[in-house]
Amino acid sequence: MLKLLTITALTVALTATSAFSQDTRIEELARAQAEKAGRLTPNVASGTEKTLAWVEGHLTDPSTVFLTFGGLYPSAGFAPGAAFRYAAGPARLVAGGAFSFRAYKSVYASLDFPELLNDKLEIQTDVEWLDATQVPFYGIGNETSKDDRVNYGLRGFDAGGSIAVTPTRWFSIGAGLALHHIEDRGGKGSDPSIDTIAGSGVPGLFSDTKYRDASAFAAIDWRESPGYTRRGGLYSIAVHDMKDSDNPLSFRRVDAEVQQFLPVLKEHWVLGVRGLVQTTDVDDNEVVPYYRLPSLGGAKRHRGYSDFRFQDRHMMVITGEYRWIPSRIIDMALFVDAGKVTAERRDLDFKDLKTAYGIGLRIHGPTFTPLRMDVAHGEEGFRFHITGGVAF
Repeated sequence: MLKLLTITALTVALTATSAFSQDTRIEELARAQAEKAGRLTPNVASGTEKTLAWVEGHLTDPSTVFLTFGGLYPSAGFAPGAAFRYAAGPARLVAGGAFSFRAYKSVYASLDFPELLNDKLEIQTDVEWLDATQVPFYGIGNETSKDDRVNYGLRGFDAGGSIAVTPTRWFSIGAGLALHHIEDRGGKGSDPSIDTIAGSGVPGLFSDTKYRDASAFAAIDWRESPGYTRRGGLYSIAVHDMKDSDNPLSFRRVDAEVQQFLPVLKEHWVLGVRGLVQTTDVDDNEVVPYYRLPSLGGAKRHRGYSDFRFQDRHMMVITGEYRWIPSRIIDMALFVDAGKVTAERRDLDFKDLKTAYGIGLRIHGPTFTPLRMDVAHGEEGFRFHITGGVAF
């Protein structure tokens, strides 16, 4: 009996000790978690993130005044400007102007109705006056020399409108009609003027064209935003019929583009690819004027070369980017650009491509990219581009 009581007492003691130890461990874990929770701070946006959020909200505000810093015309260089936007019911009015350090000038206005019929219908109208003083021209073809550069001036007035139907969020189809009055002339700047090669067979040289541009387009677009995206794709095609009744300079142009973005490991990396083709067609005894030929080069059409570096009747460019995200507002990218221009459509293949490799940095918000810097190296050395907007 005494032995039984001793065993029972020991069992009770051990059980109590185990329970006490378990309670103590639970209390220690709870205390440690409470201390850790006390040290945690909420995810607060940095000063730069707050600034970008303010800028993005300011730029997308239906009624506001804002500054612009680019996009005037390829080869314009740094082009500060100002514009205002005003919303009245379903209408959006935008008007502004810009002036570049190379004396390019632009004044524009647009009146859009972007959300008609529950976002199923969009109507756009716009007008613009442009004066470009030193647009580069290197000749026609895929093997021109950069030493043959001349400059020309281009003055234009455009007015037109379009209508787009969007039956679903990701698909749109529409048509447009516009008038383009274009006049080319001698160029300014440090390079020779195009006057020096007058009579050399440059198509449409010193012409005064009045184009009627009838267009049709369709697009599948499931990117997060045209201004910044990490996933989705764009597949678009547009057809333009450019008629000039006063000159033998009428032509037709087809633009086809594919973009695809593939996020990797919860969007820490993004693989992006893009293909763009522009091809023109003319009737007998017609030509495409040199200032309307498809071109290769620049921050959006091959970063290994300057704007308008190569021009001809047909053009293709292919771009691949490997992007990584070191912070919420900065993307880095390794990229390759490859492309060519040809006189014949059948020569749009993968032979004799102009290729360049580079690295880039982009500062962005959730839906826009106010600053992009790219450095590329190709056959003609290094090219540095600083601009706004996405590469594609």
